[in-house]
Amino acid sequence: MPRVRAKDYDEKAKTIMDKAAALFSEVGYANAKLQAVATACGATKSMLYHYFSSKDDLLSAMLTEHLDQLLSDIEDVGSSDLEPEEKFRKFIVLYVQKSNASRQRHVSAMNDVKYLPEEKREPLIQLERDVIEATAQILASLRPDLPRDEVKTRSLLLLGMLNWTDLWYDPAGRLSPDMLCDRIGRLFLDGYLNV
Repeated sequence: MPRVRAKDYDEKAKTIMDKAAALFSEVGYANAKLQAVATACGATKSMLYHYFSSKDDLLSAMLTEHLDQLLSDIEDVGSSDLEPEEKFRKFIVLYVQKSNASRQRHVSAMNDVKYLPEEKREPLIQLERDVIEATAQILASLRPDLPRDEVKTRSLLLLGMLNWTDLWYDPAGRLSPDMLCDRIGRLFLDGYLNV
């Protein structure tokens, strides 16, 4: 299946997506109304329709943009000339920074895809698969001896750990983002190399 690419959105559309992500994370996608998104944007509902024809289109665009950019950044790390361990550490920092910068979109990507009709859901699921595959390629460079299915399992374990961090981690807390990245990297990498 060809890769889905996010469209280039202007600043107003990106603001709408950001406000929608905040609302979806606060009240849940199923409970959110387009009128509430419009109110949060200081706009009219008809102005939203200029950019997105439905709440599903808004969610789909928001998640496509988020996942497409995340995937592109992971692929850049994976194709770099860095040594495998350095690629891995750079991947952890990138993923944590991306999640932190767009936490509400990231949480929505984990929780809200299920609400979309199949024709909008499947391209997003494919982007998620592509993120898993790009992660697996980085991990495979660390342990080329592992069978493919084991690398995929470990990729899913790592992504699960990274994704759920969004639900408890507070960047303003006692654990700085750099400390968090270091701990995740050491925890996973030390175990990864010794199992």
